[in-house]
Amino acid sequence: MDIHKPKPIHSWREFLKEYAIIVLGVITALAAEQAVEWLHWRHEVELGRSAIAGEITTHNGWYRFRVAIAPCIDRRMDEAGAILQALENKERPKGFTAFHSHGAGAPLSTSEWESERASQALVHFPRQELALMSQYYAQISTFRDWMGEEAATWSELSGLKNLPVGLTASDMLRLRGVLDRARSIEFLILGNAQRNLRFADQLGISGAPPEPGQVEAFCSKGD
Repeated sequence: MDIHKPKPIHSWREFLKEYAIIVLGVITALAAEQAVEWLHWRHEVELGRSAIAGEITTHNGWYRFRVAIAPCIDRRMDEAGAILQALENKERPKGFTAFHSHGAGAPLSTSEWESERASQALVHFPRQELALMSQYYAQISTFRDWMGEEAATWSELSGLKNLPVGLTASDMLRLRGVLDRARSIEFLILGNAQRNLRFADQLGISGAPPEPGQVEAFCSKGD
């Protein structure tokens, strides 16, 4: 087998020429590798953006529903306050227009967001877009806590549906505290739902408004 020995370099010009060829080859190889990686992550970002947008759109549907039913929840809290006041005055309460002892929560999933984080795709998103998404998703766990508290408060207040009599002063004080907590939770949920909707708008992600029949059913029918 013939072995081709490298040709001896007789001048600096030949040396620089060989050196330039080697350097150019290395640069070309690195550029090609980076181009392939860039194309890969660009595709991953597009897939991730689409998946996260779908998840946010689902969330937005619930946020818009909460904004739409806010007057009904306010009315229900006012009715609870009126019932407590009537009981304190030894009068017969009027009752609720509609009562939902489970609150008005929804399952808010973060599976797509967590999946993209685990795949490292999020670090390749544009910085401003990633910042908005991060602020949006930062509230999800807190929303879950609020919804749990909301369900607990309305579960306690559900006893007012049966027009109770003979409540003690301590019972009334406790129920007023529960009602105050329900008002605080509603304030937090409503304000932050509107906040997340603004973030979504900046991301160009909307979501269908709730159906009028869905809002009307919540406001006029209880469980």
